[in-house]
Amino acid sequence: MTQTPIHVDLQQVRWFRLRRSGLIDPFATPELAAQMLAGVQAQIHPAAGVALFNRTAGLSHARYDALLFDDRSLVKLWGQRGTLHVYATADWPLVCAMLAARKSWWERVAERTDASDAYVELVARAEALLRAKGVMGRSDLRASGLIINEDHLSPWGGLFADLVRQGHACHAARDGEGLFAHRASWRPDLAWDLPDPDAANRDILRRYLHTYGPATLQDFAYWRGDKRESARRWLAALEGEVMQVIVDGVEMLLLRQDIDELLAPADALRATVRMLYRFDPLLLAHKDKRWIVPPTHHKQVFRIAGHIEGVVLDAGRAVATWRYIRKSSGLVITLEPFKKLSMRVRRAVEKQSQRIAGFLGLPLAEIAG
Repeated sequence: MTQTPIHVDLQQVRWFRLRRSGLIDPFATPELAAQMLAGVQAQIHPAAGVALFNRTAGLSHARYDALLFDDRSLVKLWGQRGTLHVYATADWPLVCAMLAARKSWWERVAERTDASDAYVELVARAEALLRAKGVMGRSDLRASGLIINEDHLSPWGGLFADLVRQGHACHAARDGEGLFAHRASWRPDLAWDLPDPDAANRDILRRYLHTYGPATLQDFAYWRGDKRESARRWLAALEGEVMQVIVDGVEMLLLRQDIDELLAPADALRATVRMLYRFDPLLLAHKDKRWIVPPTHHKQVFRIAGHIEGVVLDAGRAVATWRYIRKSSGLVITLEPFKKLSMRVRRAVEKQSQRIAGFLGLPLAEIAG
């Protein structure tokens, strides 16, 4: 990468990221949205649905559920950063390959306690049990007598985290107790040809830069949840595909093929208002959040214990946080503006709130705040 870097401003960057992440021109399908976003964080199940709804014309929550649990063209797995994500099912092998080189927390504990062989055997026996049952939860695993260490039933994953990471299982419950399905019964038709872990991560890096670029290596390592040394190795293999641009004095990386779109006029950004819900992909994509959230309001969006609020974006920058509550009268949306919102933004919020209520199958009862 020896070319003279091109200077771009934050308005161009914001416009590029909003367009590439499906917030200006929606993706054709939720599956394509999940692919282009390289997964949508799903600790809060409806929040992932809202993220896909914001990027796909006509999606309802009922249809989102059906894609996951009936059609099974979307799949819920532990992915980057060890967090729960919704992916396109076609990417299931890619996700497992992406994570294959790093051991889980429970594997590392087993190594430290000289129990690696026993843990490998435990995972193998649990996989056989799941294969026989098709679907099971933690209560089934406890009743099986296989588990003697309650840490292996941790709500953060435990033994199931390794069954998912190794490609044997996915999340299979709409609600209630967490259930896991064996891949052989959930999607027996899915071709299972895992790429090399480095090749998988290079593919993920390409997708990341295509959707969330320009970005720094630190941004990608943060989003991916891996070491910068690993990210640097994957980047080196893409040298001919990647270029540098300067954004407000900071060197960032971009796919060469995307430079013309990055340099496109960003005039339309000024009139753009979007309501992103909690843990939206754009709020998670970069280590440095200043491009999307003013530093003075950082703690209102990125809260303790890893909670991330929904935001109202005006011209690509957060101007309020928001949440919704289901009540008997319908959906209540509560706004916490950083300052008084303009009538233009208020009208856009009212219109989008109606659409979000429709996605959830509820009337809009109130917008408070």
